[in-house]
Amino acid sequence: MLPKNKRVTKDIFQIILKKGNMLSGSLFVLRYLPQETPQFAVVAPKSVAKRAVLRNKLRRQGYNVLRALKPQNGLAILMYKKFNEVPNSKDILSDIKALLIRAKIL
Repeated sequence: MLPKNKRVTKDIFQIILKKGNMLSGSLFVLRYLPQETPQFAVVAPKSVAKRAVLRNKLRRQGYNVLRALKPQNGLAILMYKKFNEVPNSKDILSDIKALLIRAKIL
């Protein structure tokens, strides 16, 4: 999990969804806004995985990748897309890294 000051709040979440730019990768949809301090959220919707255990695991993997990459700026929401088989950590890392580079957050 990310520290509390690096997580997106409910109010900011709605602003990013309405006004944010969008990029799409193979596993994620990234919605982002430029900002000097980094704040992120990882969302695994119920349409992706019916079981809460799997959704929570996917969210934790996403947050661990973000913590390892240490982005320096930007507000962002990473939302999982539907997939056929559960992605492994390498796939998650490569997709998040590619999206953050394209968004100029990393």
